[in-house]
Amino acid sequence: MPRNAEGPSPVRPRRTRSDIREALLQSALSEFGAKGFDGASTLSIARRVDAHQPQINYHFTSKEILWTTAVDHLFGLLAVVLHGVLPTDVAEVALPELCAAFAEGIRRFVCFAAEHPELNQIMVHEGTAASDRLTWMTEMHVRPLFEAIRPTWQRLRDGGVAAPIDSDVLYYVLVGAASLPYVNAPEVQLLTGRNPADAEWIGAHADGLVAMLLPGSSAETV
Repeated sequence: MPRNAEGPSPVRPRRTRSDIREALLQSALSEFGAKGFDGASTLSIARRVDAHQPQINYHFTSKEILWTTAVDHLFGLLAVVLHGVLPTDVAEVALPELCAAFAEGIRRFVCFAAEHPELNQIMVHEGTAASDRLTWMTEMHVRPLFEAIRPTWQRLRDGGVAAPIDSDVLYYVLVGAASLPYVNAPEVQLLTGRNPADAEWIGAHADGLVAMLLPGSSAETV
């Protein structure tokens, strides 16, 4: 039978430059999250979205710039999610309101970790060895979060609301506990038979984390 006997082949919509750039960025997040910077391949990143490898150089100049752009993008999304949750001057906020704000921050971060597991995957890959990338990511993005959380946590500890966890240690307790089920989603499904992407799981996870970290808060406060 002639090739065109069944009608013309469907015409694929032409993608704009911005569409291709966004597709490459999203593909890079998956690739860097799964394999780390060294293991990631620009060829694989392009193939994931039916693009060509030279298009990465056109839009991002290099693999390093693509990685930096991807990390900036993820932390930018997180900043939007957490914007305004914690007060800038914790001494001026009553303890119940501060506790409620911190609990809300935990819940928002858990939801973000569930939606964007690539962020914590990338952080795990980069955090295992010293590098210029780790230094840049820590100073540009991680330290501001770390410094924002510490005074709030210390005030909650002093007020008898928070668990007795050192404020330096708390950052890693929070990040690890909030992100691990989504970084290890296949294990969660195999072990529990539940999908950690389900809203019911995410809600229970966030509530449990709030209960553990803020044991002195009342139901009315949180």
